[in-house]
Amino acid sequence: MGIVERKERQKESLRQDILDAAREILLAEGHAKLSMRSIAKRIEYSPTTIYLYFKNKDEILFHLCEEALERQFDAMSAAASNEFSPFLRLRATLRAYIDFGLAEPDRYQITYMTDMSQYVSVTSVLMEGSFGNKLLELVRRQLHDVLMESGAPLDPESVFQALWAHSHGIVSLLIACPDFPWVERDKLIETTIDMSLKGLLR
Repeated sequence: MGIVERKERQKESLRQDILDAAREILLAEGHAKLSMRSIAKRIEYSPTTIYLYFKNKDEILFHLCEEALERQFDAMSAAASNEFSPFLRLRATLRAYIDFGLAEPDRYQITYMTDMSQYVSVTSVLMEGSFGNKLLELVRRQLHDVLMESGAPLDPESVFQALWAHSHGIVSLLIACPDFPWVERDKLIETTIDMSLKGLLR
């Protein structure tokens, strides 16, 4: 490994350490305790070093969201890649959305269950080319294919938002209420998806 490559890896490693520390502070102590200084203290660097990677706290929060959405988009895209039916592609994608949230609850909570509107705008998260935009368009495109095939007279955007609400609901409940006497988890998830999609079939 050359010197330049080694330095680039070190830089990327430190950048990830900064994001990981910010995520931990945000979840444990909230926005009020998250600062460049608190991040620097956690990873044992000077605040000046943090500013070499991110210009302010808002930028760190944006990249936390973008990082989570990239990982989620990759998982959802992969889940649908082996399905040939539009309906099964959409179903696999929704299942991957739920599985991601339960497998990576820290990232999911920051992106979907924490109010960061004061620091990160929805517009920036969903701008053209962002992973947030790619994720939404992936589901919208799959839903369009299902509705075209079924001929169901439904408003695509209303259906899209309802499917998102259903999927988010099961993830957020399982994260927030782990002690509730839920039925077997996989059965609950499969039932939720089946009920969500039932109205799409004529």
